[in-house]
Amino acid sequence: MLLQYVVEIDSNYDLLFESNTLFIIVYIYIVAREAILSNTKLKIGMWILIFNKFYDVATEVQYFDHISDQHEFIDTFLEDGLLQLSFLIIAVGLTEIIRKVTDNAAKDELTGLYNRKKLDEIDLDEFDLIYLDLDGLKVVNDSKGHHVGDLMIIRFAQALSSALPKSAQAYRVGGDEFIAIVPVSQGKSYIEKLEQTLEGEQIGFSYGLEAATTRATFRQALIKTDQAMYKMKNAQREES
Repeated sequence: MLLQYVVEIDSNYDLLFESNTLFIIVYIYIVAREAILSNTKLKIGMWILIFNKFYDVATEVQYFDHISDQHEFIDTFLEDGLLQLSFLIIAVGLTEIIRKVTDNAAKDELTGLYNRKKLDEIDLDEFDLIYLDLDGLKVVNDSKGHHVGDLMIIRFAQALSSALPKSAQAYRVGGDEFIAIVPVSQGKSYIEKLEQTLEGEQIGFSYGLEAATTRATFRQALIKTDQAMYKMKNAQREES
């Protein structure tokens, strides 16, 4: 009689569907474990959800259901509270993953700098805009190979980042074209610091600078700095 009471099921249909739900959640966890384990919140949320579904299956057994009925608050928390908590934590984890994916999509794979997609998210209200272009990259690619040219691009990106003042940002917007956004009145000092950083290295660059740019005048300033950069580049070619 005791064994029959322990294994007696309240509803075979409920047990079937609750078991299927548990199986599906465990399957999702196994299949997507790499992505799930990469985010602590998502991992914890999934663990709570699995426990919640396991509890639902267990309480379909009359013996455990009888015990749970004697502790109404705990039963409600384990059955409904944990379910809501797991959904909340999973939602936060998914939001973080989506934000990370979106952020990575706005980054240049070679240099790690942001690309054009991030230019619409400039934080500064007023800033100096600098458009930079590497000198002689095509010659390096043709004579030494693109792998050497890539190393030149990577090194220049590192120099751009290391010379950035606080609240500034650098972007790679083309093969050998870069943009730096620095606090207003710091454009010239940034160029000087960049030149010092690259001193002694065979990496040259041309640039155009537009001071006191705003988000409203950004597109026009971008054209002006691009033109100024090419003017400097052409002048250097004529001198050489």
